[in-house]
Amino acid sequence: MNSVLLVDDNGLFRDVGEAVARRTACRVLTASTGSDALALARKERPDVVFVDERLTGMSGSDVCRVLKADPRFARTPVVVVAGEGAEEDEAKRAGADETLPRTFALADFFDALRRFLHVFPRSAERSPVQWDVTFWKDGAQHSGTIRDLSRGGFFVRTPVRLPVGARIEASFELPGEPAGRIFVAEAIVVRAASEPDRGLGCRFFRVTEGSRRSLEDCLRLLSLAGAAEPAEKS
Repeated sequence: MNSVLLVDDNGLFRDVGEAVARRTACRVLTASTGSDALALARKERPDVVFVDERLTGMSGSDVCRVLKADPRFARTPVVVVAGEGAEEDEAKRAGADETLPRTFALADFFDALRRFLHVFPRSAERSPVQWDVTFWKDGAQHSGTIRDLSRGGFFVRTPVRLPVGARIEASFELPGEPAGRIFVAEAIVVRAASEPDRGLGCRFFRVTEGSRRSLEDCLRLLSLAGAAEPAEKS
C-alpha cells in the first residue's frame, strides 16, 4: 500500500488527510514538526511527502533538503506548499519535486498525488457488473471479469499480476441498445488487489468521445435499474 506523509503544524492538511484516507487506498502519515517528519520518514519510508514551508523550527525546505541528501530518500517525491516568490524559490533550491500554492484546492493536491504515485481519487459512483473484458499489455492478451465500473475506471477480477502504473488497452461489450457496442480505452493500473478478490483497479486515461458517450449512457441505465430494484422487491 502506498503511503503519504503530510507535514504541517497549523492544520493545513487536515481536510486533505481525511480526503486521501477516504478516497484512495493510500495510508496517511502525519507530523507537525520537521524533526518528527524526518524521524517518521526514516521509520515508515513514505512514497511521497507533502510539507508546509512555514513550519515552526525547521522549514519545509529544510525538511526537503535533509531528505534529498539522504540516499534512501533521494528519489522520494517531496512537494512543498509555499508562497510565491522567495518561499517557492527556496523550496526549489532545496530540491522540491514540485510546489503547491498556499491557496491550493483539493483537486490540485490530487493532481500532484496522481503524477507521482498514479493514485486516483475514488470520486465516481461505481455500478456493480459482471462483464467479460479483454485487455492487452505489451502485446500480450489477457482476460478477466469487470466487477464494478464508473465513468473513471473499473475493477477487473483477473489472475494477471501487473504493477501499479502499468498501462493497458481494454475492450469490453456494453449491453443494451444498440446491441454490440464495443467500448475500447487505454487505462492505467492504480491498484493491485490480492486474495480473496484478486484483480486490478484501473483508471481510464484515453477514451474516444464516442466510447465515452456510450459508457455514460450505459451507466445511466444501470443507475436507473438499481434505483428501481428496491421498489420491485417491496
